[in-house]
Amino acid sequence: MSKFKICIVDDQAIFRAGIKQALVLMKAKFECVELANCTQLLTQLDRLHPEIIIMNLEFTDSGISITEQLIKNNPDIKILLFADHANDELLIKLIDNGLFGCLLRTVEPYELKLAIEMVLTNQCYFSPQLINRILMHRIVPNKSENKRNMHDASLTIRELEIIRLLCKGLDQQQIAEKLFISPRTVDAHKANIMSKLEVKNTTGIILHAIKNHVIRMEELV
Repeated sequence: MSKFKICIVDDQAIFRAGIKQALVLMKAKFECVELANCTQLLTQLDRLHPEIIIMNLEFTDSGISITEQLIKNNPDIKILLFADHANDELLIKLIDNGLFGCLLRTVEPYELKLAIEMVLTNQCYFSPQLINRILMHRIVPNKSENKRNMHDASLTIRELEIIRLLCKGLDQQQIAEKLFISPRTVDAHKANIMSKLEVKNTTGIILHAIKNHVIRMEELV
C-alpha cells in the first residue's frame, strides 16, 4: 500500500493524539495532518488533498451541514466519522450521499485500523453496533417513499449474486475468487449496480438489498 494522507479534525488535542497513536498500528506509510476545526479543513482542503478525513459527527445544524457539504463536494475523499451516539435517520441520509464509515468513540485501535484499511480499498466500514441498527431501521419499508424495487432495476443474475456476497461481508478479491472472475470485473459489476440502484457505495447496496428482500437478515448471521 502506497503512502497516503490522513486529516484528523477535532478541537480536542488529546483526541487527535489518540487517533495518531492508534495509527501506529498501520503497516502502511502515511502522512498525518491535524486540524482543530472544520473551518480550517474547508479552507485548506484543496491544498492538502487527503485520502481520508477522520472527524467527529456533530449533531448540530452547522455540523450536519458541513459534513454533508464535505461528502457531496469531495467524492474522492473517504470520510470516517466518530460519534458518541448516532441518529439512525441522519446516518442513513449521509450513507445515501456517500459516507464511507462511522465509528463509535469507544472503538479499540484495531477497529480504527481495520476501518482505514477498508476505506482505502473503496469499502465502507461501520461499527457493528451501528450497522445492525441501521439495517433494522431500513428493513421496514417507508410507505411514504416511492422507492424502486430491486427486481425492477434491471439487475442481472450476476449482479444479484454479487449483491448477496457483498451483504455477507465478502470483499472484492473474495467475490472474484468465488465467482471465478477478475477483481476488475467485480468492480465493473459494482459500478453498474450502484448506477442502477442510485446509491454511492457498498453500504448503500447492502441497505437496498435488505430492504427489498434480496437477502434475509438471518442469512447475515
